[in-house]
Amino acid sequence: MARTIGPKCKRCRKYREKLFLRGEKCLSDKCTLMKRGEMPEVRGRRRVSAYSIQLREKQKLRMMYGILETQFHNYFTKAAKSKNTAAALVILLERRLDNVVFRMGFANSRAQARQFVRHGLITVNGRRINVPSYLTNAGDIIGVKTEDGMKVISAILANKQQPGMSWLTVTSDRGVGSVLRQPSPEDVKDIPCNTQLIVELYSK
Repeated sequence: MARTIGPKCKRCRKYREKLFLRGEKCLSDKCTLMKRGEMPEVRGRRRVSAYSIQLREKQKLRMMYGILETQFHNYFTKAAKSKNTAAALVILLERRLDNVVFRMGFANSRAQARQFVRHGLITVNGRRINVPSYLTNAGDIIGVKTEDGMKVISAILANKQQPGMSWLTVTSDRGVGSVLRQPSPEDVKDIPCNTQLIVELYSK
């Protein structure tokens, strides 16, 4: 399976924004961006064009959710059928199973949540799902498949605050969460991306 590799903190430094790729480290004093802040050294000067700004926003969103270019383009094609393409794109990304697991607090990062799903630790409505891109729906019950998985996730839940997402609910002592409704654009205001610029990029 193809995946993005390389230093995660370097990506945040490049865009000078927290993309929350390292989980709890991004919220602590150990965050590389907070300690250093500067961009990686780039030789020569680069002219900032409208295209480069649009591409920058697309890359930020793609890296946040840990998906590759082809899959991201497929999400955009699906979102383009909606009246509000920018909002529909973010909602599709938020509905991904690995993101829901992360939002519920079962994992410290989306990358860790994706690993849990791939290893078969997560169930949806009692059925094991090992596809991180699985799109959840309102009413879905997210649980933990194995006893070992429950131990790992319980330890994570014990060391972090409960998620404040209004479209999700979590019972931490049981390791069970549910999707109350589909997310709305107001629920994902923490995403540091201008999604309208992404729409303009793909509309050329």
